[in-house]
Amino acid sequence: MSNNPFTRVLAALFLCCLLSFATSALAAETRMMKAMPEGGKVILTFAAKPLLTMTETPFSVELIGGTGKTLADAAISLRLVMPAMAMPMNSPKAIWQGDAYHGSAIFTMAGEWEAIMIIQRPGYDVVDLIFNLGEVQMK
Repeated sequence: MSNNPFTRVLAALFLCCLLSFATSALAAETRMMKAMPEGGKVILTFAAKPLLTMTETPFSVELIGGTGKTLADAAISLRLVMPAMAMPMNSPKAIWQGDAYHGSAIFTMAGEWEAIMIIQRPGYDVVDLIFNLGEVQMK
């Protein structure tokens, strides 16, 4: 690299931009956690931040038991709702794939949203959890 001050400034700007893009790419998810009544936790992660309308948004659900072990024996139902208004059914599927339950969601309107998750496991009571997703923004 030359000792030209202009070249140094350009190199520094390039590195700052590169780090900025890398940081925003890594932080571009909406992640929430709730405790399960029988112990353990549920982690719901959307692959976007902010959440946007009319955009297919992948999500994952991790079920971690009280012992710290990942639970793969559940049937998970997800219902996306806007508490402030009646909406048509918006129930994306969550299917076990590899290390978690995965699916894809589409938010149809801007505003405050919730995810109502129903977890059914053999030999356990049904668990209902509500995740406040916050405001979904216009695309």
